[in-house]
Amino acid sequence: SRGINAEYGDLVHDKSPMGRMIFELYRDIVPDTVNNFLKLLTSKSEKKYIGSLLHRIVKSGWVQGGDIVNGSGANSDSAEGGKFPDENFAVRHDRAGIIGMANDGPHTNGSQFYITFGPAPWMDQTYVAFGCLIEGQHILRDVENIETVNERPKRPLTLHDCGLLKDAL
Repeated sequence: SRGINAEYGDLVHDKSPMGRMIFELYRDIVPDTVNNFLKLLTSKSEKKYIGSLLHRIVKSGWVQGGDIVNGSGANSDSAEGGKFPDENFAVRHDRAGIIGMANDGPHTNGSQFYITFGPAPWMDQTYVAFGCLIEGQHILRDVENIETVNERPKRPLTLHDCGLLKDAL
């Protein structure tokens, strides 16, 4: 295993719990990217992932979330404020469940992230991936099948709770 951290995310769709997804994070390959993600994941301040929306579902593509400003998908602010550079493109988008940083072009990583629904090799040199889903593949499939309008869930899809797994520290 390449990861040294495991994190969880509990999803709620329209007030109904969907379950927990567990990810292995590759801190040894993309340490700055993972550290930014973990700060937002475990934060108790206003800048946090807990309670944030997963605002975009692209069928056969990915689910996207992490707009910690207002949930619209128009904002992305890193844990330290502003944007941070692309660290590297070493992790491939070769299967479902790859988690990475969404961006607005080169070196514009902030808080928004995505999780792939399948292989997406076209993302390999554009988006910094930093981990993979290790438990909860059925939940990811359920997310892909949520009803949308213009790629937005018709009813709220929320990251209800998230954090580090105790035994992963």
